[in-house]
Amino acid sequence: MTNVTRLVFEDYFKNILHLPHNNTCNNCSPKFKNPMLPWIVGSKFDQADDKILFVGKPHRGRPGTILLPSEILDPTDEVNNGLWNKAWPYWSYTREICERIYGEGALDYISFSNIVKCSNTDADDSTTEGMMNGCVNKLGVIWKEIAILKAKNVVFYTYSLYRDAIRDIQVAIPGSIIDVTTDNHRVACGNKTIGWWEREFSAVWSDKVRLLVTGHPERMKKASYVDLVSNWIMAGR
Repeated sequence: MTNVTRLVFEDYFKNILHLPHNNTCNNCSPKFKNPMLPWIVGSKFDQADDKILFVGKPHRGRPGTILLPSEILDPTDEVNNGLWNKAWPYWSYTREICERIYGEGALDYISFSNIVKCSNTDADDSTTEGMMNGCVNKLGVIWKEIAILKAKNVVFYTYSLYRDAIRDIQVAIPGSIIDVTTDNHRVACGNKTIGWWEREFSAVWSDKVRLLVTGHPERMKKASYVDLVSNWIMAGR
């Protein structure tokens, strides 16, 4: 993330949303109460026609640098210093999807964030319903990130856990949401099946924003998973 982009998001988190010191946050007590900026906003993201945003499950611990006095967490150095090249499915599958679309240097063209901004765990996901409801529905942080980025393709890796939390697309123009598939639709992924909920909507920045809610890459066959998601993105071109 460039310094300019970081400042834009930090300012929005701190001075518009007042994270983590608004009434909703004051009633929330995660283990790590440092709202995390997006993992990645590529330096050439604004030049990308696809404008892809990946949205993952809540992060673990405090990956990055705490910016003072805002208490906001910036993960940029963590990504640049190794996370982007990790073999873990969360990162390696995403990396291959992006490289299939953009080739070498794909990191510069994509964005990556989390559905919840604070973390309750440094191991297995223990995000509470209250944390999810406050961050996603009451404050709408992820929707505001989508709007700031003017994303056109949004891939949520959250199908099995947080479908209900993202049923209401806060940035959609009223009446514009189309469910291309049902919310319980599944597709083959290797010798397994995976949740696959496709949606489209209009927003102030685009007549057509595509949204995919699918399963987390973990324990999925890499070749099949990468094919599915990259083909979905390229089909919107």
